[in-house]
Amino acid sequence: MKTLMSLVVLVGALTFQTTAQQQRKEDPCKKAEQTGVTVDLVECSSKKLAAADADLNKTYRELIAKLGDKNWELKLRTAQQAWIKYRDAKCDFESELSGGGTAATFEYNFCLADVTTDRTKELRETLNQIKERSGY
Repeated sequence: MKTLMSLVVLVGALTFQTTAQQQRKEDPCKKAEQTGVTVDLVECSSKKLAAADADLNKTYRELIAKLGDKNWELKLRTAQQAWIKYRDAKCDFESELSGGGTAATFEYNFCLADVTTDRTKELRETLNQIKERSGY
């Protein structure tokens, strides 16, 4: 009887562990779309922003490495600093249009993610132009 009970507890623990692992791997945005719950939307928007930011930083570093000219690097850094101020102000304004409250957080994050993704595309285009010119 103790063996059977131990087996039941073990199977239950393994099932719980497998379910927990699957939930961690599940796309947080899928859950947010289904539930519409603020906490889920904030988690989704935060993860989208983190991914967009990582992609931007990677592309930016690649571009800096390919420029090969300190003057161009300075101009890119200046442009990027101005873009960051623009991005933050734009998203601050747009998130307030949602009426503030709990929606403002995820609206702000989604905006930042979208604008950041657009900027990454711009930087990639510039990087591709430089590569084409230098024969890469």
